[in-house]
Amino acid sequence: MAEKQVVNTNTMFLLMVVAVVLVFAFLANNFMATGNNANQGPSTPIGQVANGSAQNQQPSSDIYIKALNSFSYDPQQVTVKKGQPVKIHFTAEPNVGCGRQLVIYGLNLNAVSKNGEEQVIEFTPQKEGTFEYNCGMRMMQPGKLVVVP
Repeated sequence: MAEKQVVNTNTMFLLMVVAVVLVFAFLANNFMATGNNANQGPSTPIGQVANGSAQNQQPSSDIYIKALNSFSYDPQQVTVKKGQPVKIHFTAEPNVGCGRQLVIYGLNLNAVSKNGEEQVIEFTPQKEGTFEYNCGMRMMQPGKLVVVP
């Protein structure tokens, strides 16, 4: 009789662990899908120009970044000029997990590529420096956006 009770206790423990993992996975998926990142601050909405209007500006530089299933980005580094409009075209391969979100830290920019769809971020960099891009959880091999004079 005691043996049957141990099996039931072990089964209940296993079911509770599975339930906790499923709840965690659901919450993490919802967090990534909304593109929220508490320590990131306000972000520029996808498809809008930061730092002014698109009128009377130079033609934009088109940059293409893809999140790969190898948990890295292609390319690993991009260089843009300060004051010149930039269009980042972001896509993600299937099954890349949190890598479907691109966050450019220090510039408050982000995008989420759902089902491999291209997302475009338009902005004009106003400060020079090197800015990391990664997923919202920083689980990918980070890339670098370099802004030069």
